[in-house]
Amino acid sequence: MAGTGLGTARTPRYNRQVKSSKRAANAPPAARKRRKASTAAGRKLPRTYEGGCHCGAIEYSYTTALPASRWSVHLCQCKFCRGHGARSTADPAGELQFRFERPEFLRRYRFALRTTDFVVCKECGTYVAAVLLSGRGAHGLLNVNTLHAPPRGMPAGKAVTHDGESGELRRARRGQAWTPVVGPV
Repeated sequence: MAGTGLGTARTPRYNRQVKSSKRAANAPPAARKRRKASTAAGRKLPRTYEGGCHCGAIEYSYTTALPASRWSVHLCQCKFCRGHGARSTADPAGELQFRFERPEFLRRYRFALRTTDFVVCKECGTYVAAVLLSGRGAHGLLNVNTLHAPPRGMPAGKAVTHDGESGELRRARRGQAWTPVVGPV
């Protein structure tokens, strides 16, 4: 599970197989179709952004065809996200891939309705991303403050709250709006 995250790995927390892919040439057929459709619809070719925690224990690649100016950046108003100063984004047509360089520092934290794992580094304390596992696979939301080189033109963010939302509605919304995760989660 450590290292590049390529191949098939068993994740200790979920004890299930998660298949990963290499970029473009070895992408899943559905991802290749999305890429072709997006370029045909006038979207730019996908671009990959690198990010991770401060100490480098948890790294990720985020691939999206959306220009940074069209990213939907949310400022969640829950106590956890406000406390971490999180600004979050996702692209349901994109791809998110984690690399756990030092898996012993990976901390998954669940709170409130316990629907999502918040990926936090135990060493440096950085909140990197949130991951939802469902019957449709893994989907993630990344903290844009953890991008190594944030793109120019990215919106400042819009305050959002999901108070009063049931666990079932929350899972459904996240499964549709968050970025598909490939590789280990």
